[in-house]
Amino acid sequence: MPSDRLSADPGAPKAHVGEPAGAGPFGQFIVKYRDDSQPLKQQGAVQPRLDRTAAQAGKSGLKLTWKHRMGINADVFSVSPALSRGEAVALMNAFAADPDVQFIEPDNHISLGPIIRQPEAVDK
Repeated sequence: MPSDRLSADPGAPKAHVGEPAGAGPFGQFIVKYRDDSQPLKQQGAVQPRLDRTAAQAGKSGLKLTWKHRMGINADVFSVSPALSRGEAVALMNAFAADPDVQFIEPDNHISLGPIIRQPEAVDK
């Protein structure tokens, strides 16, 4: 079985699909390819795989651009134009159909807001 194909292998474990946080827009995702896959073995094979998956996602004009590989050997890519929640789910399902994908999730940025505390009462 060539690792380059995108048809689902019934014997392959299904990829984990992450949950989008909020309504969007979603402009960046993280994909982890399986250890024995061509995209993981050869970083140069990632962009062509992103291009093929974008074509299968069903959104006209969708462009996926590889950005970098993380320390956990997962790849970060940007999406243009940014996607709504429904479009993000559809894109992640297109990735999950690839037997070489271990997981796909939005790159949900987490931030902390200011911590506001009430002034303490002063005893006099």
